[in-house]
Amino acid sequence: MKCKNLIFVLCLCLSSIAFAQSDQDSIPAFAKNGISKPSIVSTNPFGIFISRLNHNFKLKASKRTEVSVNLESGNVWGPNVKTFIPADEAFREQMRGIAWFSRQFYFDEETMEAESFEIETDGVIKGLRANITIPTTKNQELVVGFRAFMLTNGKFPFSTFTNDKFIEFFHDNIAGGSDPFDRKVFGLDKASINYTDRNGRRLNAGNGDFLTAGIETHYYYYPTFLNDKKIYMNLGAHLGTNLSKYNMSMDVGVSVAGVKQFDINDRNFILFGLGTNVLRKNAVDLQNDNLDFGTNDFIGSLESDIEYTFISKGKTYHSFGLSFYIQTSLHQKDEDEYNVYIRDDEAFNSWGHGTRHLYKNNDYWSLIYTFTRKISTSIYIQQDFTVNNNPDLQTGVSVKFGI
Repeated sequence: MKCKNLIFVLCLCLSSIAFAQSDQDSIPAFAKNGISKPSIVSTNPFGIFISRLNHNFKLKASKRTEVSVNLESGNVWGPNVKTFIPADEAFREQMRGIAWFSRQFYFDEETMEAESFEIETDGVIKGLRANITIPTTKNQELVVGFRAFMLTNGKFPFSTFTNDKFIEFFHDNIAGGSDPFDRKVFGLDKASINYTDRNGRRLNAGNGDFLTAGIETHYYYYPTFLNDKKIYMNLGAHLGTNLSKYNMSMDVGVSVAGVKQFDINDRNFILFGLGTNVLRKNAVDLQNDNLDFGTNDFIGSLESDIEYTFISKGKTYHSFGLSFYIQTSLHQKDEDEYNVYIRDDEAFNSWGHGTRHLYKNNDYWSLIYTFTRKISTSIYIQQDFTVNNNPDLQTGVSVKFGI
């Protein structure tokens, strides 16, 4: 029933978008305000369970209430890997001198004292995000948002570019080579996320299963002391409430971002944006049996953006943006130096990425196009070139309008 309700909400949002686009004369003119960027936070299979922060590159607070709706689709994949964290310090020191993929041959699960966790991921994670921005004072605003995610098998046409068959077609014919991640070995267009944390708590999800939801509150202040130099800043305070049965908790964070504008002429300009934030995840646990989605309590991120915009006839803005996003690791990095990783018997290519890269910084690139007139409509494509446990490919569409 939860799955059907979520699908209904998605269809309702798409219908609303289509209606809005077809009836733009009834909508107040929407002014471009800074870098036109939807939420590009990845559908990371661990990250969706916490309130990771999207960077804000607006020039000033909104003058009236605004609504935005984002739909996203990300392909996640990692064969089953069981990870052991040995307790014996002498054995840890021995493992530090052995390549990570060979440590399993020195480890006896029956006799060695160790904590463990196990994870496998496969499928396309669909996400819905909706925000309402409410002006409070001249230079301040409140943003209240909702997010929800479900797991699908990525069948065509609902996941045209993020399904397994398209990605493996790209690998075979353009870059990557034949089956570089063993997707074909385990079968294409399937859906399952199975995770057992080091406390023995479990997450098991399949095609059509609801994964998680959350409510987010952001408050932004826009100082104006550098505006005469066309430098614009904002400071943010953030509160996120996670509402899934796997992690019911509250996260808190702070952020700062800046944008510099360079005018080429009266119809062309370039914007540079730089933002950073830090989040204290699970600052308040709302239940006692939350799954462990990372041993790092604090998650930080940094994003840099560049956007070129030209104004066509009719005061229509066409914006082309490129974003680089990097986030600190979900797990404490030192464990990776001595962890013992046990691969699935059928996996051979890149089999450790899904687990080991929980210990590595998380980064990806996004290419964004935005069309702004009465409504601001954005589409983006996102790629994790370093295979750091993000979706192999993610796409998204967003609309924003004033009311």
